[in-house]
Amino acid sequence: MFSGVKCAFGLLGAGLIVSGTVIAPVHAAPGDDPYAGGRSYVKTVQCPVPDPWPGPELRTWVDVWNKISSPSDGLPAPAIALIASTRRMQVTMTPITEYTMWVRVYWRNVDTGRTGVVRVRSRAPRNTWQVVLHPGQGLIRFEIHQSVEAVFVVPGVNPQNSVCSGSAQAV
Repeated sequence: MFSGVKCAFGLLGAGLIVSGTVIAPVHAAPGDDPYAGGRSYVKTVQCPVPDPWPGPELRTWVDVWNKISSPSDGLPAPAIALIASTRRMQVTMTPITEYTMWVRVYWRNVDTGRTGVVRVRSRAPRNTWQVVLHPGQGLIRFEIHQSVEAVFVVPGVNPQNSVCSGSAQAV
């Protein structure tokens, strides 16, 4: 009977692995935003943050896009999209061990003096999020404040913070 139990667990594990690879969500390549039609790539800003799980820091790249004709939030252009991605997947037992990201982006239109802040929350097996800014036309300077937390049964475990900044022309 003991070998039968081992065999059953082995088959169950193999089935989970196979089904996980078949039904796992397909992630777009870093910087590829399916929602921002007619867009133009501006640059990539590095925004590393310490990993709340044991391991090296999460090297987060934030791709900056402008000339977006149809922003993902449904509001009218002009808009700037910031799309963050960490290319390293955390080995997790989704949904028990994931990341929760709290992101605030403070922006200032240098040409008009207009300012604003956008807040988003995201939960995923890696540090990934998207923010759309609607600052009007002009040179936009932005500062990204991200807080990444581990989710182990409950969210908010071992929060880690980072700040980075960049600029882009909104047209």
